[in-house]
Amino acid sequence: MFKEFDFCGIFCAPFLVRLVIAWLLYLPLHWFGDRIQLQRWVWNRAVFETALFVILLSALVLYV
Repeated sequence: MFKEFDFCGIFCAPFLVRLVIAWLLYLPLHWFGDRIQLQRWVWNRAVFETALFVILLSALVLYV
């Protein structure tokens, strides 16, 4: 069982910590997608980026 994370006296759920880690992993991928003009290869960029974030988050939840 995971315990809460104490941040300056505020208890945060472990899911929130994983959410922040997934977002930090997502930022360089988003930047790289902009550099190689990823929108040329995907139909809907917002749906693709949301799916990428969900994949990162689910991988963190399952394997960490």
